[in-house]
Amino acid sequence: MATDAIDCSVPGVLALLGDALSADARRRERGEAALLSAVKRADGALKSLLAIACGGWTETVPTMSASDAEAVRTLACVTVKRRCTPRAFASRLTRGERDEAKRALLDRAMTAESKALRNAVLDVIAKIARWTVPQGEWNELLEFLGQCASSPETAHRALAFKLFESLTETIVSSLSHHFKTLAGLFANGLVDAHDEVRVSALRAVGALVANASGEPEEVAVIKSLVPHVLEAAKTAVSNEDEESASIAFEVLDALTESRTSALSGHVPAVVGFCIQVATAERELGTSARRRALDVLAYMARHKPKALTKSKLVEPMLAVLCPLCGEPKEAELAGEDDLEDEDEVHIQTVASQLIDILALKVPAKYVLLTVLSFAAANINNASNDRLRHAAVAVLGVVTEGCAEGVRAHASTIVPSVVGRLSDPNGPVRGAAAFTLGQFAEHLGLTLEDPDMHKQVLPSLFTALPVEQVKSVQERMMYAMDAWLEDVQDEVGVYVKPLLDIVFLALDSGAKRHVREMLLSALASATASSGDKVHPYLGELLPRLDRCLSLTADEELNVRARALEVLGMLISAEGGKEAMGPHVENAMQAGLSGFELDFAELREYAHGLFGEVAEALKEDFDRYLAVCAQKAFESLELDDGIMFDSEDEADREELDSDDDGDGDGADGMTRKPAGYSIRSGVMDEKASACKALNCYASHCPRAFAPYIAKASELLGGMTDYMHEMVRVQAHLALAQTTIAALSINPEGAKELVNDSLSATIRCVLEDEDRDAVAASVEAAALLVNILKEHRGVDVSQHVIDLTAASLEILEGNTFCQVEDGYDSEEGDEEGDEDEDEDVEAGLVVIEAVAELLPALAMYMGETFATHFVPHFNALMKRTEENHTETERSLCYATLVEVVRAVGAPAAGCAVVALPRCLRDVASLDVGLRRNSIYCIGILAQIGGASAIDFHGAIAEALAPMTRADRESDGGVRDNAVGAIARLLQVIDGGHARENASALLDVVLNALPLRNDLEEGPDVYHWLASTITENPTSLADAAMTRIVGILAEVVTDGALAPIDTSRILGIALSRAEDQRVRATLSSLPAQSQDAIRRAGA
Repeated sequence: MATDAIDCSVPGVLALLGDALSADARRRERGEAALLSAVKRADGALKSLLAIACGGWTETVPTMSASDAEAVRTLACVTVKRRCTPRAFASRLTRGERDEAKRALLDRAMTAESKALRNAVLDVIAKIARWTVPQGEWNELLEFLGQCASSPETAHRALAFKLFESLTETIVSSLSHHFKTLAGLFANGLVDAHDEVRVSALRAVGALVANASGEPEEVAVIKSLVPHVLEAAKTAVSNEDEESASIAFEVLDALTESRTSALSGHVPAVVGFCIQVATAERELGTSARRRALDVLAYMARHKPKALTKSKLVEPMLAVLCPLCGEPKEAELAGEDDLEDEDEVHIQTVASQLIDILALKVPAKYVLLTVLSFAAANINNASNDRLRHAAVAVLGVVTEGCAEGVRAHASTIVPSVVGRLSDPNGPVRGAAAFTLGQFAEHLGLTLEDPDMHKQVLPSLFTALPVEQVKSVQERMMYAMDAWLEDVQDEVGVYVKPLLDIVFLALDSGAKRHVREMLLSALASATASSGDKVHPYLGELLPRLDRCLSLTADEELNVRARALEVLGMLISAEGGKEAMGPHVENAMQAGLSGFELDFAELREYAHGLFGEVAEALKEDFDRYLAVCAQKAFESLELDDGIMFDSEDEADREELDSDDDGDGDGADGMTRKPAGYSIRSGVMDEKASACKALNCYASHCPRAFAPYIAKASELLGGMTDYMHEMVRVQAHLALAQTTIAALSINPEGAKELVNDSLSATIRCVLEDEDRDAVAASVEAAALLVNILKEHRGVDVSQHVIDLTAASLEILEGNTFCQVEDGYDSEEGDEEGDEDEDEDVEAGLVVIEAVAELLPALAMYMGETFATHFVPHFNALMKRTEENHTETERSLCYATLVEVVRAVGAPAAGCAVVALPRCLRDVASLDVGLRRNSIYCIGILAQIGGASAIDFHGAIAEALAPMTRADRESDGGVRDNAVGAIARLLQVIDGGHARENASALLDVVLNALPLRNDLEEGPDVYHWLASTITENPTSLADAAMTRIVGILAEVVTDGALAPIDTSRILGIALSRAEDQRVRATLSSLPAQSQDAIRRAGA
C-alpha cells in the first residue's frame, strides 16, 4: 500500500487501528501493515495517533462503544511507544504540537477509563520524557508529578506514584536536583491511608532502588525511605494484603542486593520485621513468610558483616532452626531446587538460609546456637518437628562450619546415627542427609579411622527395611558418601552392600534405586576393589544385564554400571582379576557412543581412563579410538542452559523497537548472577579427565595424540563452565609432562601454553575451583621442570610467584568476588575483618602446593622473593583465622623453608611464637602442623631460633606422652621436633637439659603413628652412634641400639632404605657398647641387622 494513499487524519488512522484490532486475520494483517507504513513514512500519522490516544483534539471521532474506544486508544498508545523515535517526535510535530501532546497525555493519564489504558498512556509519557526531560523541555512534567502527589484526591496521588514508577527507569539521572522533594512525597505516599496509594508508592520506591545510580544524594534519599517501606510492609501484613506485602518484600530484596549502603542503620529493623513475619505460622500464609525469608537470605548473601556487627545472627538462627522441621518439605537444603516455586516450602527456604549464614558468616557466630538447639531437641520424643529440625540443621551447617562440627563429632555422630531408627520418616531422612554431609565435608575417618563403624552398619541395617522412597534415597546417598570416605577398611562392607545391590538388580527395583546403589558400589570398589573381586562371578552377569539396557529412562543405570566396571579394573589386582573381561568392558563403553545420551559418553570416558590406569602402556591397543572419542566430545556443540538466582535479572529484548537502542545491547553479554551450563558439560569434563589419564599412565603410547589433545585442552581452559576448566587445566599440565618425558625440546611451546593458562586463570577467572586447579596444574609442571633446566621458564616462574602472592593477599578476582562484604557505612575495626570463610581455602591449598614447587625450582634464590609471601602467610596465621587455614599456612611454610634452607632462617623469629601458641589448639591438624613447623624452624633457624629453644623444649616434651596428648600423630610430631632441636642446640637452658630431652625422645620410640617422622629421627640416632658415640652415656647408647634394632627387625616401622641405613650403621659401628648390645640381641634381630646392612 503506498503511503500517499493512506488517510493520516484522525478518522483515517482510527480506521487503521480498527482494522488492526479486527477478529478477521486477513483484515488485521492489512491494518497492521498499513499502520506500520503510515507511522514510518507519513508525517500526519503520529499527530493523529497522539490525538486518538489522548482523545482531546478537535478532529471528529466516530461514535463507537466505550470498550472499542478504549481498545483503540490503548493500541494508539502502544503504537506510539513502539514506533515513535526521538527524530520522528521532533521532526513530524511542531513545537506547539509537541507541547500540546505532552499536556494532553498528562490529562489523559488522570482521566483514563481503565488501568490498561492508563498504563499505556504512562508508557508513552515515560518514553517521551526520556528524550525531553534531560534537555529541560518538559519541566511541567515534574510540576505535575508534585501536584498530583500532594492532591487531596486519592486517584491523583496514586497516579503520581504510578507515573514516577514509569519514569524512573528512563530519567532517574535527571531528577537528582529534586531528590529531597521526592523523598518527602514518597514518605507520605508510603504511609498513605489508602491502599492504592501505598501500593503505588511502594512500586515507585522499588523502581527508584532498581534504577538509582548510587550517587550519595540518591542513596541518602533511599536510606530515609527505609523506615517508611517497613511501615508500609507492616501495614500490608496486618491487613493480610498479600499483593502489597509482596511488593514491599521486593523493595527490601532490591535494597539488600543492590543498594546495601542504604540499609546502614536499618538492618536490625529489617531483620526484626522479617523474623516476625517468618514465624507467624498461624497468622500468615506461606507466601508472605517465604518472602520474608528471601529478604533475610539476600541479607545473608550481601550484608553478612552487618548482621554480625548488629549481633543478629544468633537471633536469626534461634528462629530459623525450628523452621527446618516444618512439614512437609519435598527437599532438604543442598538438593536440587524445585521447579515449581509453590512447592518450595518454609522448611527448605529456612534450611537454605542457614546454609548461607554458615558459609558467609564466621563459624563462631553460627555454631554455638545450632549445637545448642540440636542438643536440646535431637532426642525430643514429644515433638517430631523439633527432632527433625535438630537433626537436619546439623547437616545444613556442616559445609560452612566444618571445623566446629568436626571438633564435636564424637558426640554428634552417635546422636545422628540413633535417629536412623526414628519412628518419624522425615527425621530418618534428615539423619541420613546429615550423615552424608558429614562424610562429604568433615573427613572424619582421617582423625578417627574407626568412625565408619558407628555409621555404616546402622545404614546397612536401616536401608533394607525402609519404606519411604525419599528416606531410601538419602540413606543410599549417605552410604555412598561414607563408602567413598572409608578407603582401606571398606572391605568389611562389600558383602552386605553386594547383597543389597543384587536384590535391587534382581527384583527390578525402581530406576533411581538401582542407580544410587550402583553408585555406592562404585565408591566401595574405588576404595577397596580387590575385596569385590571374589564376587565377580555373581556381579558381572548382573552388570552385563545393565549394560544391555537401551530404553532412555534406563540409560543412567547403564552408565553407572560402566562406572563400576572401571573401578573393578583399576582397583588393586584389577588388571589380573578383570583381565579376561577388559575387552568386553571396552566394547560396552564404546557401544554407548552409538546412543544419543551424554551421560553414557561421560561414563564411558571414565571407564577408559580407569582401564588406562590399570594397563599402563599396554592400553596402546585401545588408545587410538579412545583418544578420538575424547576429541569428539570436546568438539561437540554446546546445548546452553541458563541458571539464575533471579530470573528477573534477564534483560528483555523488544524486537519491535525501531532503532532507539532500547535493550538490544544488553543482551550481548552474560547477565550478572547467571551460571552458564552446557548440555554436554559433564561429558566434556570427563573427556578432559580421560586425556589426563592417558597422558599420565601411558605417555609414550599417547605421544601421537599430544598435539591435538593440547590444542583442544588449551581451548577448554577458557570454557564457559568451571567444571570443564578445572579438568582442562589438570589435563593440559599432564599432557605437557608427557611431552617433556618424550621430547623436552619439542615441549617448550606446550610448557608455555600450560603455565600461561594458569597465570591467566589466576588473574581473570571468577571461580575458585578453576583457579585452584590451574595453580595445582602449575605446581605439577614446575616440579617436573626441575629435571628439564633446558626449558626456559624464568619469566613464568616470576609470574607464578607474583600470582601466588596475589592469592595469599586475597586480591585475585575469584577471592574479591566472593569476599566478605565491606559496604560504605560499615563501621571500621571489625575484629573479623580478615577472617575468610573455610570454603575459600581451596585456592590457598593450591598455593600450598605451588610455593614449595617454586622454592624447590629456584632453591636458595627463592628467599629473596619469599618475604612478601611469608608476611601474607603469617597474616593468615593470626588468631582470627580458622584452624584449618593456620594449619595450612604452617604446612606451606615448612615445605618452603626446607627447600630454601639456611637463607630462610629469618622466618623463625616471626613464625615460632605463633606455632608455640597453636600447639595448645583443640584442633588435631593444627597441633600436628604447628609442631612439625617448630621442629623444622628450630633445625634451620640457626641463631634466629636460639632464643626459643627453651620454650620449645618446655612446650613439646609433655606432648610426647599419651597421658598428656591423646593423638598419636601429634605425639610422634613432638618427638620428631625435639629430635631436630637436639641436633642444633649448643647453649642455654635447652642444652643443659639435653640429656633429659634425649630420654623424652627415647621413651617415645619407636614411632608407630606418623611413620614419616621416623626416618629423620632414626638417621640422626644412627649417625650419632657412628660419628659421635662419646656424647652418649652408656644407658642411652644401649637404649638407642635396642630401638634401632627393633625398627630394622620389625620391617613395618620404617621404609626399606631407612632399615638399610640403620643396618649399615649398627653393623659397622666401632663403639664397643654398640657391639656388646648387639651381641645380646635375639638371633632373629641380629640376622635382620646383618641382612639390612649387607
